[in-house]
Amino acid sequence: MKKGLKILLWVVGVVLALLVIVSLLAGPIAKGYINNHGEELTGRRVQVDHVGVNLFSGNVNVRGLNMYEDDGVEVFAGFDTLDVGLRLLKIPFKTLHFGHITLAGLHANVVQEGDRFNFASLIEHFSSPDSTAEKDTTPSGWVMKFYNIDISHASLNYDDMINHKGMHLPDVNLRVPGFVLGGEEGSEGGLSIGFDKGGRLNVDANYDTKEKAYHVDVNLDGFAVKNLDTYLADMLRYEALEGNVDAHLTADGSVNDIMKSHIAGTVAVNNVELTGASGPVAGFNTLLVTVNSINLDDNSLDIDEVKLSGLNATYEQRKDYSNVSQLLPQKEPKSVTMQSGIDEGKEEPAAEATEEQKPSKPMQLHVARFRVEDAAVTYNDHTLPDEFHFPVTGLSVSADDLTTAGGNNAQVRATLPGGGHLMMRWKGNLASWKDYQDLFLSIKGLDMRQLSPWAVAYTAYPIEDGIFGLTTRLTITNSALDNQNKIDIFKAKVGNRRKDIDANVKIPLKAALYVLKDKDDKILIDMPVSGNIDNPEFNYMKVVWKTLGNLLVKVATSPARALGNALGINGDGLEFMEVTPGQHGLTSEQYHILSDLSTIALSDSLFTITLTQHMPASDDENAAKYAEWLNGQVRSYIGEQGVPEGRIIVVAGEPLTDPKAKAGYAITSAMKIEE
Repeated sequence: MKKGLKILLWVVGVVLALLVIVSLLAGPIAKGYINNHGEELTGRRVQVDHVGVNLFSGNVNVRGLNMYEDDGVEVFAGFDTLDVGLRLLKIPFKTLHFGHITLAGLHANVVQEGDRFNFASLIEHFSSPDSTAEKDTTPSGWVMKFYNIDISHASLNYDDMINHKGMHLPDVNLRVPGFVLGGEEGSEGGLSIGFDKGGRLNVDANYDTKEKAYHVDVNLDGFAVKNLDTYLADMLRYEALEGNVDAHLTADGSVNDIMKSHIAGTVAVNNVELTGASGPVAGFNTLLVTVNSINLDDNSLDIDEVKLSGLNATYEQRKDYSNVSQLLPQKEPKSVTMQSGIDEGKEEPAAEATEEQKPSKPMQLHVARFRVEDAAVTYNDHTLPDEFHFPVTGLSVSADDLTTAGGNNAQVRATLPGGGHLMMRWKGNLASWKDYQDLFLSIKGLDMRQLSPWAVAYTAYPIEDGIFGLTTRLTITNSALDNQNKIDIFKAKVGNRRKDIDANVKIPLKAALYVLKDKDDKILIDMPVSGNIDNPEFNYMKVVWKTLGNLLVKVATSPARALGNALGINGDGLEFMEVTPGQHGLTSEQYHILSDLSTIALSDSLFTITLTQHMPASDDENAAKYAEWLNGQVRSYIGEQGVPEGRIIVVAGEPLTDPKAKAGYAITSAMKIEE
């Protein structure tokens, strides 16, 4: 063998031997260096169980590495195994080519206290002391290629120590087949996250380097809303919130203009049950939202369908709270500090928004189909003398082409307790609702006994029977409200006024209903309501009650003409009862009128009737005796009807001086209305 060849073989052998020795020693040396100088390098104590280096294959294997918190006791982050394959022959060509990066058993604990995180000291340790130094922006020319990145079964934990909230992700997986920095190759990858209380998120992404375009698929399966308990606690105070979310979304766009990205897909929220401190509040089977497009640049949201099915909600009103108000966090009073030139308790005016802060475009919303199906809503009021229970079932809402850009229309149907039905049609503008609204509402066949607790609370009269109907047309045009209401009541019957109730509205409901009824036992009332909704003193319900109350009081305190019409008698018949001077006893017509008046007087304890006798003027003593005898006949008959003394008053009036004037009794009524 030639001498030169021998020398070459010896050199190669020595180099290989040295490489083997270095490979064998590099791992233990690296391990010792990390364990001994980790704190010097990172500012934290670092411990590693094994480091293996193969200079021939470019493979590095690290096992059992942990970085500790600042106290050096608690573990901040670490992993079980890290295996990296680097192609060393690419380095001379300014290319770092990682054939694979495998990380298993990653675990990290992120802790927040106020505005400081437990990794803040790491950032501070590696921060450049000279923040004013000009950075070198010259391209390095290096290309970094990462292939077969696999992070499996990572466990991440976050705790907010001040607000007592956090999240645990027990199974995080990341898969990236290829990713290049500084080159023109495309990239793709996938992320999988398992949530502690149920559900998994899978994200797959592709990036075209040449076109600067990306495509992302997001799939959320069975995500339990319980995972958000600690965060929702800032907005709601509830005992339990059950339900899960499925979402399938895609996003396409360019990194050159993220705002023009196109987002579409479906979101389904299923089997939701919200329980408050007082019991169940609301729940539903499914809420499905199908999104055609979300465009951030246009601030537009185009939805194909919103469908809510199986809604069941209960509203419980109590003296000082409701089950809904219990869900809202208690607001702490703002502390006011004294400042020079600022009055105590007076807030400083908010700074005006700059042009950059102001939204450039209003939200443009379009919903092609909106449906609520098979909903049930129950209202319970425990503040009334008699508890009010009003369940509405079979509630459905349908609307097509809802938009913030123009007119809309919707239809609502529901079944009311006792066999009643509700139907509503609405047309209006969502964006500028004060400019135009048109609502038609029809209620038919409502059992009035369902409304008895409200009648008792407001009037002290219980409702014992009756069927209620309402037709209302409400329009708003440039803040001017016009509401035409037609009330239709059949066979209404109320009980005696309850003395144990201090009614909010002192009206003679029993007498008024009796007077209002026609010969077919019907009551028809037209009740208009109007006003300007921009007026801070305008209150719709107050206007309704005032209008209705005034109507009932007017009818009940002046019943003669109304009752005459209802009984088919000439309206004047109950305003004046004609008498022929010298007649012997009362006539049939006079008995009939007195009978009707007695019925009215007996219908309500607040109600009194006065009959004022007017007879021709005369100096004859017998004429005066006759007038008193006739008054006695009237009083006697009224007493026979069971009318208590003082409820119908018969008095002598001024003598008639006009020979053409009719003799008889002027009938007036009065009501003890308590303010």
